[in-house]
Order: sequence, then structure tokens, then C-alpha cells
Amino acid sequence: MRRALVDRTLGNGLRLLALRHGGTPLAEARLHLPSPCPTRRDLAEAMLLAACLPEGHGRDDGVTEVTATADVHQTTVAAGSPLADLRALMPALAEMVRDVPTEPGPARGRLIARLRLTRTHPDVTVRSDLARHLFGDHPAAFHLPEEKELAAIGRVRRPPFDPRGALLVILADEDPGRMADAAEQALAGWRPPAAGASPLPPLPRIEGGRLVALPRPGAPQSRIRLRAPAVTAGHERYPALFLACNALGGYLSSRLSRSLREDKGYVYGVTTFFDTRPGSGLLAIEADTAAATTGAALEVLTAELHRMRTHPPTEQEIDAARAYALGSMATRLAPRAAFASALADLAAKAVDPLLLLDFPRRLAAVTREAVIAAADEFLAVERFSGVVAADPGALGGYGGGFELASAGFSS
Repeated sequence: MRRALVDRTLGNGLRLLALRHGGTPLAEARLHLPSPCPTRRDLAEAMLLAACLPEGHGRDDGVTEVTATADVHQTTVAAGSPLADLRALMPALAEMVRDVPTEPGPARGRLIARLRLTRTHPDVTVRSDLARHLFGDHPAAFHLPEEKELAAIGRVRRPPFDPRGALLVILADEDPGRMADAAEQALAGWRPPAAGASPLPPLPRIEGGRLVALPRPGAPQSRIRLRAPAVTAGHERYPALFLACNALGGYLSSRLSRSLREDKGYVYGVTTFFDTRPGSGLLAIEADTAAATTGAALEVLTAELHRMRTHPPTEQEIDAARAYALGSMATRLAPRAAFASALADLAAKAVDPLLLLDFPRRLAAVTREAVIAAADEFLAVERFSGVVAADPGALGGYGGGFELASAGFSS
């Protein structure tokens, strides 16, 4: 019988997950590297280093692709190659984590240009303001480095990457044991630094019931972004809360979508999802609406949150939310690259990646009573906090369930 999975931890602390997946002669690898950034300077250096990594170590053969990204928590390296090149790719990854470049070179200019383009999207500023509202001066509020911060870096002085806590995911139509052996041969010599990096402090407690108005004079569209404390994906109540969240606004037939979009036509789009951070989970509600319907949309949204507790989801709603979740998950994770990224993403959020493989079973076992209990505890209006980016006149008549305040920071 062919093995489908090998889960191995090397002596240096690196965890290897090798999975047989797909039927094409291609391989995908994801390397999750914990790299906490306690200051804005650290984040700027981490993102600059990530931009440099592929240039110094990626293979320019036209078929092997290596990219790297970074945020305040980690650096992630993504690589795709023909299966025949997998054994050559592993030493390249080993060189990447051991021989870290210090000279930014042309990568700095390309990173600045990419961030300029990213900032042109209006939602980027809103998300940055949301993070500052929720987390204050915690590093989780650091969003994107400024150009002047990147320009001020002469040499990248990030601490060495540490194999302890790192994870390498490899997916290919190949024997997982052979893939793990190739990775171990290349990476077993990667030694931990003498002193490991200190983890970031826990996220601060979110003060619920507060909605901060972000003035956007003349804006024809308003953006509503809400968050509330939840549980992480590994928690026993996560599947029940996941279904409650789905029934509320996770797909087109959900309550928020039917009420706000189909019945009243107040929103262009509305969704609920989990905004998971390392060690903590947040429930998210997001909606985009016209300026003229901003207050009305907020009031309907508030009413639907109340209704999740006074008129909890029916068995039919829960079954539909479950069927949608299982179907969309199967479709979304069918590509090898998407599956590899999903596994690495869970590791980046301090969740065991193997929980992804067991999630359909956990979801199927959820009872209606568990969903009702989760909705009652976690979907109370007073637990949510967030921002609404809108023309100042759009909220003049709002009288909903949130305490409305002006932003105490500059956008």
C-alpha cells in the first residue's frame, strides 16, 4: 500500500510534511519560517529580505519558480518545479535559509514599486486603519513599510532563520518517503542560531461595540469592516462556529447576503470569514455599500446578528452551510499549489497543518445544538468592533447598536 503522507521532525527542529498529491509531474514546496518583527524597522527589513531571497537563490531555468513573502510573523518561501528537479530544489532551499543576503540590490526598487501599486487599492488603507483600531501599537498593526523606511536600509540585518518551529511542505505525485528523504538530506545540516527570536506579545483584548468612522469626503462607496474575538482552528468549537459564520454570511444564500443584497439591495457584496492570527482567531464581517445606504446597511447587519441568537439557524440552513463549505473547500484545494499554500498558511497561524486533512470529518460531526450555542456566544453585536470608511454625511442618521466614534489616528 502506497503511503500518502510522511510527517517527520528533524533533529534541528524542522518539521517536514511530504504528501502524495495530483497526477502531473510537478512538485510544490512551501517553507514556513518564523520571523517575528517587533518593530516597523524589522518588518521593512523582513520584507526586503524576502524580496532578495529568490534573486540570490532562485533557479533561472524558466521552469522552476521561487518566490518569498514576509509579514510581522513569518517569512514564507513558495517554490514550484518539475518533479524531476525536486532533488535539486531542496539544496537550493537549504542554501536560501543558511546564506541570507544582506545587500538589497535591485530588489529594493522592485519592492517599492510593488508596494506603490498595492497602495492604490482603496481597501489597503482601510485595513491598515482597522488594524490600528483593533491592535493599537501592537506589531500586528504594522501593515506595509513606507518607502522612506525601505530607502533607509543600507544592509539587511535580520536574525538568522531558525529551523525550530519552521515547516517544509512538499506535494507531488511521488513517494512521500523519498521526498522527505531528499529534504532531510539537504536541510539536516541547517543549524539553529545560538539565541532564538523572541515571539511577539499576545494580541490585545478587542473592545467590542465600537465603530470608528474613517472620513472619506465625497466617497460614493462605504466600506464596513468588523471583527470580534473567536477561537482558533484547532479549538473543539471551531467547526460549529465555522458553520454559524457560514450561515450568517459565508455564501450567496446566507442570511446577510439574502437580506442586504437580494431583498434590500443595500450592498455590492457582504461576507463573513475567520481572520486568524497566530495564537488567536477573529470573526470578520465585511460589506461594501453606497454612501446613501451606509446607515441602513449597518442597521440591517446589526439586526441580522441579533436574529442569529433570537432565531437561530435551522437544520436546513446548517446543512446548506455545511454542504457549501465542503464543496468549496474541495474545489479551492484541488490545485496542488493551493493545497500546499493552505497547509503552510495554517502553520503560519500556529495551527497544526494536518487539521486541514481532518476538517471535513470534524465539520460533518457538528450538531445543530453546537451551532446554536456557538452563535449565541460569539455572534453578539456587542462583541464586534471595527471601522467604516465613508463620507462624513453618510452616517448622519445612524442609530444602530454600535458606539460611533471618530478616528483617533491619521489615515
